[in-house]
Amino acid sequence: MKPFNFYVESGLVRQGSKDPGESKAMIGRASKRLEYVRSQSITEDNSSFLFEDIYEIMRECIHCLMAANGYKPYSHEATVAFLEEYYKSYFGEKLIEAFNRYRIIGNNIMYRANSINRDVI
Repeated sequence: MKPFNFYVESGLVRQGSKDPGESKAMIGRASKRLEYVRSQSITEDNSSFLFEDIYEIMRECIHCLMAANGYKPYSHEATVAFLEEYYKSYFGEKLIEAFNRYRIIGNNIMYRANSINRDVI
């Protein structure tokens, strides 16, 4: 993974003003999505879709942190680099590595039409 500064310098993350309003809106959206996911029964037919939603919840929460710090990402990899740069001591390396694995799995579901079985969730 490239350092967070790479994404800022290459324009894949924009730096601006801290935006608590955007942060609040994003965390609200993530909360609603979490309520939806929790209301679903996991089946073989919907497991890939629920996985995508779970990854999206995590990504929205990280975007919330980024907005609160004045950053707007245009790359999913940049969100991982942001966590490593600013929140590694809080979340820990294993959790950040897990999020990166989920990013890759989600990407494979979305862009390669891969599916996962319900045991992954």
